[in-house]
Amino acid sequence: MFAMGGLHAGALGVVWIYVQSDFDLSLSALGVLVSVATVGRLVTSVSSGPLINRFGIARVLIAGIGITGASLLVFAAAPLWIIVLLAALISGLGSGAMAAGINAYAAVHFSARQMNWLHGSFGVGSTIGPFVITTIVIDLGLAWRWAYILFGAMRGLILLGFILTRVEWSLGEAKNKRGERVHATLRETTRMPIVWLMVLTFMTTTGLELVAGQFSNNFLIDARLIDPKVASSWVSMYWASLTVSRFVVGFIITRIGNGMFLRLSSLGAVCGAALLWSGMSDASTLMGLALVGFCIAPFAPLMASDTPGRVGNHHVANAIGFQFTGASLGMAVLPWLAGTLAEVFGLEILPQFLVVVMAITFLLHEAILLLEGRRPLSKAV
Repeated sequence: MFAMGGLHAGALGVVWIYVQSDFDLSLSALGVLVSVATVGRLVTSVSSGPLINRFGIARVLIAGIGITGASLLVFAAAPLWIIVLLAALISGLGSGAMAAGINAYAAVHFSARQMNWLHGSFGVGSTIGPFVITTIVIDLGLAWRWAYILFGAMRGLILLGFILTRVEWSLGEAKNKRGERVHATLRETTRMPIVWLMVLTFMTTTGLELVAGQFSNNFLIDARLIDPKVASSWVSMYWASLTVSRFVVGFIITRIGNGMFLRLSSLGAVCGAALLWSGMSDASTLMGLALVGFCIAPFAPLMASDTPGRVGNHHVANAIGFQFTGASLGMAVLPWLAGTLAEVFGLEILPQFLVVVMAITFLLHEAILLLEGRRPLSKAV
C-alpha cells in the first residue's frame, strides 16, 4: 500500500507540466491542487483516532483505500480543472484515513527498523512514479491520463487484499482491569505538550518533503535550464534518496539511537538545501537535492515509531492522527507558500525556503529532546 501511494505522489511533480498545459494553469495552481487534497487529509486525519476507536482499523483502512482509488479514476477522466480539484479533495479524504490508520498499526506492532522499511516502500513507489509518466507520455506517446487509470486499477487490487485480510487488523488496544478497551479522548491527548511538538515537526518535515519533490522538476527545467527528460530522472533520484535513506536507517539507528540520528539528519538537510541554493554546477544541484531527500526521510517513520513509548497505547490512535493532521497542514501551507514565493521572487527562492524550513525543524526536534530530558525511546529491533 505504501508503494502504491508513493507511485502517484512521485508522479505528480513530473505529470504537472502536462496537466498545467491541458488546463492552461499557472505554476501556483500546483500549490492549490496540493492544498485542496490536504484539506481532505485534514478532515480525516484529525478525526481518525475517534473513527478507528469506534469502527476498528480494518474498516477505516478499507474505506480509505476505496476512496483514493476512485479519486484517481476521476482525476484521469476530469474534463475541467474544477473536477481535478474535486478528485484531489476526495483523494485527500481517503489518504488521511489510510495514513493515520496504517501508521498507528505499524507504530504499535512494528519496530523502528520495520517502520522505516515500511516508509521506504513509499519511496520505491515515488521513485518509479516519474519513470511511469515519462514512459507513458514521452516513450509511448499516450496521454498522461492513462497513467492515472493504471494507478487506480492498482489501488483496486490493494483494496481486495485488505478486504480478504480484514480480520487480522487490530491495534491491540490498552485495557482496564475489567478487560474493557481504554481509549483516551481527544482532549486528553491534546493536553500533552510532546504531542504538539511532534505535530509541528511532522508539519515542517512533510511539507518540506513535498515542496522539494513537487517543485523540483519546474526548478530544474526553468531555473537551471536542464532538459525535461534529464530533469525527470533527477526528480526520481530525489525520491530514490528518500527510499535508500529509510532502508539504511533501519541498520544505523540500532547503534546511535533515534534522537541523535534525527539531529544529524536535520543538520544534513540544511546542508543539502544550501548546496542546492549555491548552484555551483549541475552536479552540486543534484547532490543537494538528493541530500535533502536522504536526510528528511527518517523523520516521519522514526517519530511515528516512538509515539507509543511517548504517549502510551491508549493515546496512539489520537496522537498519530494529530501528527498526520500536522503533516497535512504542512502539505497544504508549505507548497502554497513556496509556489507563491516562486511566482513573486522567481524559482531560485525555493532552495532558500528549504534552508529556513529545515532550520526550524532542527529547533523543533531539539525542543522534543529537551522536553523529554533524554533521547526518544527506541523499540527493540
